Amino acid sequence: MKMTQKSAVSVSCLLALIMGAVSPVHAAKHKIRWLLGHPNLDFFEEAASSFKAAVEKGSNGDIEVQIVTAEDPWRNDQGRVRPEIADKVAKGEAEMGHSFTNVLGQLDHRLWAFDCPYLMKGYLHMEGVIEGPIGPELLEGLRGQKIVGLAFTYSGGAQGVATADREIRGPEDLKGRKIGVFGDEVDTAWLTALGAKPVAIKHRLTTINPLTQDGTIDSAVVTWRRVREAHLQERYKYVSMMNSSYLVSVTYINDKFYDGLPEKYRTLIKQSALTAARIERARTIELNELTKRESMAKGIVPVFLSDASRAKFQEALRPVYASKLDAIVGKDLLERIRKTNDSDKLPSGLDLVGR
Repeated sequence: MKMTQKSAVSVSCLLALIMGAVSPVHAAKHKIRWLLGHPNLDFFEEAASSFKAAVEKGSNGDIEVQIVTAEDPWRNDQGRVRPEIADKVAKGEAEMGHSFTNVLGQLDHRLWAFDCPYLMKGYLHMEGVIEGPIGPELLEGLRGQKIVGLAFTYSGGAQGVATADREIRGPEDLKGRKIGVFGDEVDTAWLTALGAKPVAIKHRLTTINPLTQDGTIDSAVVTWRRVREAHLQERYKYVSMMNSSYLVSVTYINDKFYDGLPEKYRTLIKQSALTAARIERARTIELNELTKRESMAKGIVPVFLSDASRAKFQEALRPVYASKLDAIVGKDLLERIRKTNDSDKLPSGLDLVGR
C-alpha cells in the first residue's frame, strides 16, 4: 500500500496542525479536551485531525477541540478499579477520552471479546462486528460508567505472538512459553489453559527486550507496529498466530456534557467520531502491513497458518471457552460474534492480504 503525501507529513508538523486552534469568528461556547490513551498519535494522526476540523467547522466555531496525548496512559498498577482516562472523563475533568478495550474491559467485561483467541476471523469480520448491531450495543454499555461510547478504533489491530527462538504452529508449541501480555482475565485464562505462562507487562513495550534478556519472558503478544516500536528485531525472530486476537480502542465522551449539548452538536460529534474511527482503522491496517514488510527485511519471519492449523487452535480452545471465557465475556455475545457476517470491505475499501 502506498502512503499518501498527507500521511508522510512529519509528526511534529502534524501535531502542530492538530493542536493549533481554529480561528472562529467568535469565542467557542463549548470546549472538548480529548485525552488520548497514547504517548504519541501514530495511527491516530489523520483521524484526530479529521475529528477536530469537522467538529470545529461543523459547529461554526461553537465547539473547540483540544487534543491531549497521554504521557503515561496506563497508570493502573496500584490496584485502581477504574482506568485513569475513563475516570477523568466520567468525573468531568475532561470531556472526551480514548482507551484500549483491554483497559476499558475492567468497566465492562464484554469489551474483552476482542482479546478472545481465534474468535474474530479477520479484519472483514471485525468490521462486520464493529459496524453491525453489536458495535453500538457495546458502546452504549459504557453509559453505566458515566461515559458515552462514540466509536471503535484499532490503534493496534491484529495481534500475534512474537517468539525469540522458534515458531508456533500448533497449540502444543505454546506449552511452557512465558508470554508477555496486557494481563486481563482473558489473557490469563486461555494462555494458562494451553500450558503457557502469561506475564503481565501492560502496554510497556520498552520492557519486552529487557524481560526477554533476563529470562522473564520468551514471547510477547504484539501487533506488527509494536514489533517495530519495541525494537523486537534485536531479540525476536518469529511472529506466529497473527490475527488470533485484536488490539482495539474506544473513543468516548462524558455523558452529562454530551447530553447537555444541542441535538445538532451531538449528531455532529457522533458522526465525526465515526468518520475519524474509520480513517484510523484504515490507517492501522495500512501501517501494520507496511511495518510487516519492514520487519521482514530486518529478519523477522512471519509464520502463516493453514486453515487446518487455525482449526486445530480453535478446537484446543473449546474447553477454556466453555469453562471460563463464556462466563467472563458472555456466552451469548461470543455466539453472536461468531455468527456475524463479514463486511464486504475494509474501512479503506481495500482487500486484506495474508492471514
